[in-house]
Amino acid sequence: MVINGSHLNSSSTDPSDAVLNRPPWVTTTLGCFLIFTIVVDILGNLLVIFSVYRNKKLRNAVYNRLDGAALDKKGPEGT
Repeated sequence: MVINGSHLNSSSTDPSDAVLNRPPWVTTTLGCFLIFTIVVDILGNLLVIFSVYRNKKLRNAVYNRLDGAALDKKGPEGT
């Protein structure tokens, strides 16, 4: 029997014993938000993959930038 909410002050080390007093709408809202974020992230990544697949100029963009950065760091000695 719990009197005056004394179960909240227990020194239990098992986190599954903790009681969450959240309203159901908070859990539902957070769940929907997380699912929405995951779906948008996946769709965004698929758009990037599709764009790189369709446009050949995007396939070597990172290589060209790294190569250009390496040339800039050589300075007068490297040329």
